[in-house]
Amino acid sequence: MQISTQRWPRFAQVLLTSAVLIAPTLAQLETPQSAPPVPPTAADTHSKAEQEKETAARHQAALTLLNLVLAGAKNLSLPQNRIALASDAFPILWTRNEPLARSLVTQMTSDFAQASSREQESPDPNARQLLHQQWQIVLRTIAANDPELALSFMNATRTYTQIGNPDQQEAEERALRLDLAAQEAAHNPRNALRLAEKDLQSPGDLPLELLNLLTQINASEAGAQLLQNIVSRVRTSLLDGNNFNFAVNLLNSQANSTANTSASNDALKTLADAIASAALSPESPAQNLPMLQGSLPTFEQLAPTRVQALRQKVEEFTGTLNPQQQAWNQFNEAQASGDPNQILAVAEQAEPDMRSNLYQQVAWQFANTGDLQRARQIADNLPDPFQRQQVLQQAIRQSASIAANQGEYAAARQLAQEIKPDEDRATLLAQFASGAAGARQQQLAQDMLEEAGALLANRAAGASVFAAQLQVAQAFAHVKPARAMPLLEHSAAQLEQVLSAAFAVDAFLPYTHSFDSGELLLTNSFLSNSLIRPYAEATAELALYDLPSARILADRLTLPEARLLAELFVARSALGDPAPPAQAGVVLSRRFRPAVIWQQ
Repeated sequence: MQISTQRWPRFAQVLLTSAVLIAPTLAQLETPQSAPPVPPTAADTHSKAEQEKETAARHQAALTLLNLVLAGAKNLSLPQNRIALASDAFPILWTRNEPLARSLVTQMTSDFAQASSREQESPDPNARQLLHQQWQIVLRTIAANDPELALSFMNATRTYTQIGNPDQQEAEERALRLDLAAQEAAHNPRNALRLAEKDLQSPGDLPLELLNLLTQINASEAGAQLLQNIVSRVRTSLLDGNNFNFAVNLLNSQANSTANTSASNDALKTLADAIASAALSPESPAQNLPMLQGSLPTFEQLAPTRVQALRQKVEEFTGTLNPQQQAWNQFNEAQASGDPNQILAVAEQAEPDMRSNLYQQVAWQFANTGDLQRARQIADNLPDPFQRQQVLQQAIRQSASIAANQGEYAAARQLAQEIKPDEDRATLLAQFASGAAGARQQQLAQDMLEEAGALLANRAAGASVFAAQLQVAQAFAHVKPARAMPLLEHSAAQLEQVLSAAFAVDAFLPYTHSFDSGELLLTNSFLSNSLIRPYAEATAELALYDLPSARILADRLTLPEARLLAELFVARSALGDPAPPAQAGVVLSRRFRPAVIWQQ
């Protein structure tokens, strides 16, 4: 790739110089020590001693690699790329060198300020939105390790990534603060309570995120106090539709909580009585009544004297609905039961113009439970052949997954033969092979992976085949590492071709670009999210078994920013750290969902 061969010699010299300068600081990184082993035999002593020596050497090599990555990241021109690498490095550093991890947060704050300034000069109308999305990713990453630090970071950087109108921005930040408080509750319930009480002073509707926070601190005295404070606030504004909905959700979520104290029960009884009074008021909006239909058992428990009047008013309202609306209400009640047979009975009695939509929903219910026979029967009633095929494929997937979860890997493999296209079947086989290897069925795991590899051998290159290829390589890394190498070498060659071609045409494309100022964007771009990160994750799987080979594969990427990301993933894996969920690169399988059907 022309751009990388021009940039790399200068970049490599600066990177190595920087690595020498920061090596003393990063030498403070420590690898967590494992628990003392059980006293072994003489033969085992040598074996375990050798294993510990190999682990120590691998960790030291990984820390050296991390030194180079952090040094190289400082020399990237795009602040968004420096942020992306710092965000991925933060969890690795947090457990080994917290002061250095905190310095990365300070660095990211400065980089967001610079990115915001650059964005104002950018002709890309989506630049602000992309920067905001990256801010949310970083915030979640920090919060997973220290919610209080994440809150401080949010307050320091919020003005750099604001989008939309002020009210929309405030609503989003309010929800984020409550999510951070919910995570803080696990460590400091009193501090979480303080944040919640501060939020209760804000005017307007109460956000549903407050319910999650209450659930997190419910087991402590702070939870009972927060519940009473919320009830005091919400009971005065129940004629408002949004707060009425919040109150009903609060009542249902807390009614059967095992953590409820006598004070909590008194608060819930007060809330139930207030909701009933609001619902029975002539001023109550009619649209509030359907919310109560599924909550009547809760009122029987907490406000038994009001149940009869509530039931009568709900039935009167239901009687005013047209037949189609009534059918939807019945269907929703059946869905709430979780019984597919009950849902099917409602669908069979529905009007002809509704029946097709309802059958579609029922078919998905059976498919998602892995009931292949019933899913096939219901799918025959679907007029759309594409929908019929989707339902059947999902039913097969789920049935095969259930078999694998029960340890019946041979049966799962047999069911997978019906999966189409071939790359989807290969991906599923790779998942099952990983499970079989974990269950010590090594030969079966290897056979499934060989079958998966053969399915991909003659497939035309494309994004879905590339993803499946990486999935098979990742599974091989655990089962037979040597077989992962050719697959990853082939993936690296394909990736280099794609990057070279993409750089040449990127400026001519009308949609969001993957390059900026000659650098590949490491976040919020198709090339990064769908190709670079998945390749880096797959390569990193080898690091625990063959770190030198994983390093070679990471260095196959000639763009420095892409290579730094792959090297960071390799270092993380070699140290034994899991990939953060928010940064997972490879999607394990497609998830089909039925179309959303809107109801009036």
